[in-house]
Amino acid sequence: MWKRLAHLAGILVAVGVGCAAIWVLWKQAQILDYDLVVAQFGALSITSILLALVCTVGAYLTLSIYDSTAFQYIKRSMHFPRIMLVSFIAYSFSHNLGFGAVTGNSIRYRFFSQWKVPVIDIAKVVVFGGSAYILGLVTIAGLLILVNAEALSLAIGLPISSAYLIGVAAALVGSIYLFWSLLKWPTIRLRGVELPPPPLRIVLIQLGAAAIEWGLAAGALYFLLPVHGGLDYWHFIGLFVIAYIAGMLSQVPGGLGVFEAVLLLLLPQEITRETIVAAVITYRAIYYLLPLLVAALLMTSAEVTIRGRLVTRFAWWRRKQRRQDAKSTEHS
Repeated sequence: MWKRLAHLAGILVAVGVGCAAIWVLWKQAQILDYDLVVAQFGALSITSILLALVCTVGAYLTLSIYDSTAFQYIKRSMHFPRIMLVSFIAYSFSHNLGFGAVTGNSIRYRFFSQWKVPVIDIAKVVVFGGSAYILGLVTIAGLLILVNAEALSLAIGLPISSAYLIGVAAALVGSIYLFWSLLKWPTIRLRGVELPPPPLRIVLIQLGAAAIEWGLAAGALYFLLPVHGGLDYWHFIGLFVIAYIAGMLSQVPGGLGVFEAVLLLLLPQEITRETIVAAVITYRAIYYLLPLLVAALLMTSAEVTIRGRLVTRFAWWRRKQRRQDAKSTEHS
């Protein structure tokens, strides 16, 4: 009963956030000067675009650390280039399509099963790596909100105590994860999958990866704002975190619409709506669509290779069967 209520509450929150985002975007779209939006695209410098590309590459490389540490956690070796390939494809699809538990993890199963990783080990990698990803993001988000509490309270009109409360609540999530590792207790069991507490080294690497990934993801948009929107980086990353988490909670693929609506509300009025819209559209093209295109090409190439191997193995098996049948005929 409680699970159903929690599931229903999650759906209602997602629908509510999505509807609010659509309303905000509709109101903003009515007062946009589309000629100025087009002009802002032309104002983007090559340097800004290149910096956004570098941040994007760095962020996706950093995300592979979660899958890498998951294999370390289950004490199973896997070549890092393979992990990077699967991680990049999985996160590219889940970022754009949403529902990472289905999209990203089905890709992980497809590849890792081909590389003879047992199903139980794939399940452990998926559960541990995915949980670490969420916990790391929320923890670092909380710490960033605490660092930016005063600026955030001014930007969104909340009492500073509320900003601190949000930051502390998010940071405590990571504290629980950290204490689980330090206490070495308890072992979590999920549908037959046992997850003992991870070594402290792995937890610290994952939290470091979360901090780096947040910084790079925010940087990809920050450099696309002309003169960075007059914002210092630490103020901007706090606003970025709130917009990103709102998009995640909405369960809308890529936080589309929700992320933009929150940014339009939070960024200072000195930054024009047209500037924000042009920067965010370019950011989505670089951080979401470009990786998705590359991932689709890699996935297609991998599928062709896998199917080619299956055809080769089947042909070899058929030849072997024919030779055996021929020998049987000769003896008879």
